[in-house]
Amino acid sequence: MGLKLLIIGGIQFKKSTIESLLDESRKIFDAVLFVPVNKIKVVSSKGKSKLFYKNIDLLEEFDACYPRFRPRDFFISETVLRILEQSDIYMPVSLEGYRVTNHKYFTIKKVANAGCPVVPSSLFISPEAAKSHAKDFGFPLVAKLLSGYAGKGVVLIRDMKQFESILQTVHIFDEFISVQKYIETGGMDLRCYVFGEKVVAVKRTGVEEDFRANISRGGSAEIIEASEQMKDVSLKAAKALNMEICAVDFIETASGPAIIEVNFMPGPFKKFLGNTVARESAEYIYNRVIKHQLAET
Repeated sequence: MGLKLLIIGGIQFKKSTIESLLDESRKIFDAVLFVPVNKIKVVSSKGKSKLFYKNIDLLEEFDACYPRFRPRDFFISETVLRILEQSDIYMPVSLEGYRVTNHKYFTIKKVANAGCPVVPSSLFISPEAAKSHAKDFGFPLVAKLLSGYAGKGVVLIRDMKQFESILQTVHIFDEFISVQKYIETGGMDLRCYVFGEKVVAVKRTGVEEDFRANISRGGSAEIIEASEQMKDVSLKAAKALNMEICAVDFIETASGPAIIEVNFMPGPFKKFLGNTVARESAEYIYNRVIKHQLAET
C-alpha cells in the first residue's frame, strides 16, 4: 500500500504555497490531500476523538500529516493538533511548537533556555512597566504584538512619545507586547529553514527605509551558505520547540547571529526560491515516514 500525505491548511491559506506543496508531494507520495482546518469535523466517542473530512476518516487513511496553521487558527488548530499527536500519523511539527511560536516572547525565552543566542527581549502586561524597561533598552527599540506574523504587528519605536501612543492603543485592545533591543542591520536578516538535520539558509533584504526584511512587505531573498554556528543554533532551537520542520530567523550582531523568532509555518519565498522549501518539506516527510515504518517491521 502506498504512502499517503495529508496537508491541513489554516482557515485563510495562501493558494500558491499550498499548490507548491501539493505539486512536490505528488511527485513522491501515492496520494496527497489538502484540507482547510475549518472543513474538518471532530468526532468524539468512548473517550477517543477522530477527524473526518466528508466521509474520510483522516486518522485511518493517512500515514503523515503536515499542518500549516497561523496564530488566528489557534482554537480549532490546537484541538486538531492534539488529536493528531495522539494518533499513529507522523507529523514534523508539534502542538507544543505551535503553542510556543504563537507567543513571540515565550519563543525567545524557550530557545534562550536551550542555550541559543537571542536578541534581548522583554514581555509587558502594563504600560507603566513597559515604559520603565524601555529606558533600560534605550531608543530606538522594536515592539511586537505577541501573535503577529509576516512583519505585521512589528513596530520600530524611536522615542518615548511614540511608545506611549502605541502602549495606549494596545492597552485598549488588551494586547500584550514584547519589546526587543533594536540592532541596526541595514534592513537585512537571515532565515534558516530546518528539515530534520538539514538546514537551508536564506538572506532576506527589506525594501529601502523599512527596518523589516519581510518578503511579504516587498523584500527579496536568496539562498546562502549557512555558517556552522547558524546550523547548530537552528537545529538546537528546532529541537527545543519539538519541531522537525520550521524556520529560525536571525539578525547579525557583533557577537554573531542571534535569534529574533521561530516560525511554525514558514513562508516558502516562492518568487525567489522557487519550490525549494516545498520540495525539501515533502522529501523530508516522505523519508521520515519510510524510516518510521522500517523501524516498526
